[in-house]
Amino acid sequence: MAREDLEQALRETLARQAGAPRPLAVDPAGQAVRRAERMQRRRTLTGVALAAVATVAVSTGMAQLNTDHARYTSPTVVLGDPVGPPATSTVPVRLDGPVFAGLSLVSGSTLVVDGRGTDLGGIGPVERGLRTGDGWLFVGTPGAAGRTVWAVGGTGTSRVLLAGADAVAVDPTGRRLAWRDGAELHVASIVNGQLLPGLRTPVPESATPVAFVGDDVLVRVRPDRGGFALWRADGSPFQAGPDRRVLDVYGRLPDGRLVARVTASPRPCLALLDPARALAVSATGCAVPAIGDGPGSVSPDGRWLLVNAAAESRSAEATALLVDLAQAFGAQPVTRQVGPAVAGPAVWPAAEAAYPAVDGTLVRFEPDRNPLRATAALVPGLPAGHRPALVAAASR
Repeated sequence: MAREDLEQALRETLARQAGAPRPLAVDPAGQAVRRAERMQRRRTLTGVALAAVATVAVSTGMAQLNTDHARYTSPTVVLGDPVGPPATSTVPVRLDGPVFAGLSLVSGSTLVVDGRGTDLGGIGPVERGLRTGDGWLFVGTPGAAGRTVWAVGGTGTSRVLLAGADAVAVDPTGRRLAWRDGAELHVASIVNGQLLPGLRTPVPESATPVAFVGDDVLVRVRPDRGGFALWRADGSPFQAGPDRRVLDVYGRLPDGRLVARVTASPRPCLALLDPARALAVSATGCAVPAIGDGPGSVSPDGRWLLVNAAAESRSAEATALLVDLAQAFGAQPVTRQVGPAVAGPAVWPAAEAAYPAVDGTLVRFEPDRNPLRATAALVPGLPAGHRPALVAAASR
């Protein structure tokens, strides 16, 4: 080959190499596609694994239990991301004054903590709330479609735990729910913001769960008459029992006994019920002034009972009554009037108590103070027809 031909061939080869694009050491588009495919595979496998675990738990439970006993039930389990956007938008709320200091409450669809409001979006209206270690549980007011229970995480993400329940009871620790759906009573555990498969048992259609007593569920047998029973949610069937003397149950003492109102002559009396003996009455206090209908609450230390006093006449307005449980079952009980009648669950922050009143106000007082002085205040911005729902702290 001539020298001129060799130089020409070299020039053409170098020109082709310079014009061709150099391959990239990293392909960003290919990496993104492969990363998305890996994430999708992991999400799919996680959902299938969770569903398989739930199926195995249900199958195992049903294999161990006979049809004559309580059966396992599988609530709808939400797999994947929580529903609802994070409720992080703050709303202008000013709850100043001694009544609101240190309290958490829900006003309409706004969660107020330390005077700052957070919009809960589609959550509400709320009847009561529970502050758990990593978020909140909110129980809705009864409606045409039943009650709804929401779980709200610490970042504000929300999930519907339960919907359409006829009645709901929440474990004070925030780890379990009990509810009635038609003619069945259900109980299930809450884990990572979801309901796990639990137990169900047939109950009379009038029976409603009202509270947890240790591992058992306290059930009001008939709302229009006396009668409570314990359902031991261990696979045993529900048994109403023949006793119809118990009219209301207000709370639990540190020793496990329940403070209740029972029928007596000539009027109802306070009583202590023993859960270990099928709610047998262990003490009565009939010298306490007449107690009326409505909610009641026992302080965490078991010293105080907050209830509604019976109205002296049909035209008279009912008031809240504070009862010293240390002397309620003796000959000279100590009671004091507090303020307007109680309309919903109370909370006991530190050495104080607070409750929503029937007149729409929030009432706060110090039980140990003598004379007792209660302070009441309206909640600014509360929607018409609503009452503030106080948020209690979960017990450990």
